[in-house]
Amino acid sequence: MLIEIEILRFDSSRGTFKALRDLVAIEDIVSLYVNDNLYTTFHCTPFKIEDLALGRLITDGLIEGVREVLEVRVSGRDVYVSLLGVKAANIMEKPRLIAAILRGAPPERILRLSQRIKSNDLKFSADAIFKAANVLNTLAKVFRASGGTHAAALISDNCEAVAFAEDIGRHNAVDKVVGEAAAKGVDFCRLILASTGRLTSEIVLKAAWIGVPVIVSLSAPTSMGIKLAEALGLTLVGFVKGGRFNIYTSLDRIIS
Repeated sequence: MLIEIEILRFDSSRGTFKALRDLVAIEDIVSLYVNDNLYTTFHCTPFKIEDLALGRLITDGLIEGVREVLEVRVSGRDVYVSLLGVKAANIMEKPRLIAAILRGAPPERILRLSQRIKSNDLKFSADAIFKAANVLNTLAKVFRASGGTHAAALISDNCEAVAFAEDIGRHNAVDKVVGEAAAKGVDFCRLILASTGRLTSEIVLKAAWIGVPVIVSLSAPTSMGIKLAEALGLTLVGFVKGGRFNIYTSLDRIIS
């Protein structure tokens, strides 16, 4: 996931340039085909491509899980997914879907998911939130080497990493862990989704599709991310660092 390149570093304290070798995160273009039709193209770190493809189809709401997948095949930088039946890639656009949820008029499937999330009475300790952040920091080796990736993890209620991934894109990192966990048959309803990236409405929507009750980030939420999490019943936790964190929605899931 890293390549080594030659760079020229300037030091203002000395007024000098120095030739060095540095590590850079790899970016590549991967195309996803569903039933032989182009579905989307990723700019991503080209590892865990099968997990990325499966996770994207789940977090886009096109499929509910691996039972709908006949085959996943990677050929070079293309990934081909064969689905049961005829799946049309014409799901509601995310902006329209998010607007419908915020108006209180979500599609039936999202309404069922939201009701399941709101009825989930699983509690997580403050210590579990800190451990989730620690998992990200500990496992994010590519970020520490390059500073060029985001990390995501799905953390169990006993604070173990069920799935972990890094990618140049925060959305891709989330999709990769969703795909990995789905392939393992994990129960998402008992997990924390942890991310290094901003908690935007799109990230919240991805969590809703899988039924995760808590999202944790080292970074900040956005206003629409907070509104959407509140509407869906998700617990949103941000700025986990230095022994502190902020809870923005569904506060009762986190206990001291």
